[in-house]
Amino acid sequence: MSTIQKASLFLAVIAISACGNDDTKGPTAVGADTAFLPLDTVSPPDTIISPDVSMEDTAAPEPGTFGAPCEDNGDCDSGFCVSARNGKVCSQTCIEDCPSGFQCAEQKRSGGDISYVCVPKFLYLCDPCQDNISCNDTGKSGNVCVSFGNAGNFCGIACDEVSPDCPTDYSCQQVIDSKTGAASSQCVRDKGICECSARATSLGLSTNCTNKNLYGACSGQRNCEVGGLGACQALVPKPEECNAVDDDCDGSTDNFDASAPCKSSNEFGSCTGVIVSCLDGKTECDAPAAKPELCNGIDDDCDGETDEQLCDDGDPCTKDSCNTDGSCKHKELAGLVCDDGSVCTQTDKCISGKCIGGNKLKCDDNDPCTSDSCDPFVGCVHDPSSDAKCPDDGIGCTQDICKQGKCVHPQLKDGETCVDDGNGCTADICKAGKCEHIAANSTPCQDGNPCTINDTCQNGSCVPGPLNQCDDKKPCTKDSCNPQIGCVHSNNDFAPCTASSKDCPTGQCIGGTCLSKPNVTCNTKVKVSLCSSVDVAGTCTGSGKCVAKSVAGGTACKFSPNCKTVCLNCGIEVCLDFLFSS
Repeated sequence: MSTIQKASLFLAVIAISACGNDDTKGPTAVGADTAFLPLDTVSPPDTIISPDVSMEDTAAPEPGTFGAPCEDNGDCDSGFCVSARNGKVCSQTCIEDCPSGFQCAEQKRSGGDISYVCVPKFLYLCDPCQDNISCNDTGKSGNVCVSFGNAGNFCGIACDEVSPDCPTDYSCQQVIDSKTGAASSQCVRDKGICECSARATSLGLSTNCTNKNLYGACSGQRNCEVGGLGACQALVPKPEECNAVDDDCDGSTDNFDASAPCKSSNEFGSCTGVIVSCLDGKTECDAPAAKPELCNGIDDDCDGETDEQLCDDGDPCTKDSCNTDGSCKHKELAGLVCDDGSVCTQTDKCISGKCIGGNKLKCDDNDPCTSDSCDPFVGCVHDPSSDAKCPDDGIGCTQDICKQGKCVHPQLKDGETCVDDGNGCTADICKAGKCEHIAANSTPCQDGNPCTINDTCQNGSCVPGPLNQCDDKKPCTKDSCNPQIGCVHSNNDFAPCTASSKDCPTGQCIGGTCLSKPNVTCNTKVKVSLCSSVDVAGTCTGSGKCVAKSVAGGTACKFSPNCKTVCLNCGIEVCLDFLFSS
C-alpha cells in the first residue's frame, strides 16, 4: 500500500469526536460573527474545499484496534468507540499523549466513571456555526466560530503559533472574536470554505450567510444537506419595487423614488403620469384613465392625436358623425354592399347597421374520404380523413375505409366475421378472402315457435325441440301453449284442490285461487265450561273457517249474537249475559 493510499485510509481517524458513551455529545447548533480572512483570500460561496489532515504513514488498523471503524464500545478492544467526522472509530485510553491529530480528554461512562481517552483534536474544524459554544465540547472553550465573509461562519480550532499543529491547507492565524473582542490563534483554512462532514450533515448544522451585490446585502442561512453545504437561502438584492417586499434588504419596504414615471392602461389606450404613492404593494399612478376619443378637443385615448376619426365606430354599415355638442351619432344603413371579412360568404350586405354575409360557399367535394369545411380566411378546405367509411366494393371480406384521404379495401383476416346471411344456424366468416356461411350444429337457436323449447341448429337449419309444457306449478290454472303468443294460463274454476286452511283443507279453485269448499263437514272444539271443551261437528265456510252446528247429543246454540253463552254436554245452552254486563 502506498503512502498516499494509507494516508487516505486513515483520514477519517483524524477528525473524530469523543463518544465513549451516550452521555457526552457535542452541541447540535453553532455560530458567531467573527473576522476571519481578508476578502481577497476567501473563495466564493460555491467553492467547497474538503479538510485535509497530514498524518504519519501507517497501515490500516486491525478490527478493534485504535482507528478501526466501529458502531459501539463493544466493537473496540479499549471499550471506547468515539465519533469521527465521517463515522465512528475505536480509540484508546491515555494519560497525557495521544497520536497526531488527537488529544487526551476526560470521558464519562454511563455509570459515572471517568476515563481519559484520545479524542479528535479537529472534530469541529470547518463545521458551520453561529456561536463559539457550538465549536467546543460541553464545558470547554478556546475554539472560535470565525467568519468567511458573505459565505458564512465556520469553526476554527485553537492553536499555538509557535508550534502550530494544524492540518494540511490550514494555518494558525490570529482572529478577533466579534462578540468579546478577544484575539486568539485558530487553525483556519488558507483559502475557500469548508464542506459538510457526515457528522455535520446528520446534525443539520447551519450558518448565517449573505447575498450581496451593488443593490444591497440580504441575510439568510445555508445548511448541511445530503449533497453537501447548500447555497445561501437569502434573497438576491435588487432595486426596490412597490410589492410589499424589502427587495434591497435595507430594512425598509417599498422605499423607492415616488416620482418615477408610470402608465395607466386599459382597452382604450395608455396615459402617462408619475407614481404618487405605494399602498399594500400596489402603486398609485396619477395618470388619467384612457377613454374613447370624443369630439371635445381632448386627446381622450392618449395616443397623441385629438378627435382623430371623430365618431368612426369601424362599422361600414353606419354613417358616423359628430353632433355640435360633442356627442356622436351613428345612422344605420341598409342595402349597401359590404365585406364581413370572411371569404366563405359571397354576397355581403348591410342589414340594420350590420354587415351580414350570405350565399355561403359550398365546400362539399363529394369525396367521403375528405373532411370539408370553410376557413374564413382561405376558403374551402378539404382535409384528408382516416377510418371513415367509404363506398362498399361489394366484396364481403374486405373493409371499406378511408386512409389518408383515400378509399381503401384491405382484406379481412381468415376467421373474421363477414356479411351476415340472416341465418342464425350458420357462421359467417372469411376464408381466403371470401365470405363463407358454415353450418353450425348443436348450437341453440329459435325456430320461431314459442311452444317448443331447446331448439338446436342441425345442418344449417333450426330444428324444433320438445314441446313447452308451460307448467306454472299452480293447481288452479289450465296450462296450454299458443304458437302465436306462447304459454297461456287460464283459470281452472271448481277444480278440486287443497286449501291452506287447517280446519277446512278440502278446497276448490275459484278465480285461479284455491279456496276452502263451503258446506263440507268438519270438526272443531267448543268450550263447555270455563276450563274444558269438546269436539263437535261443524260446517266449513268459503273462508276456511269451521263453524260448530251443535253440541254432542244436544241442540245447536241459537241465542242471539249478543248473548255470551256456554253450551253444556246435555245440549243445554246457558246465557251468561249477567256475568258480562257492565
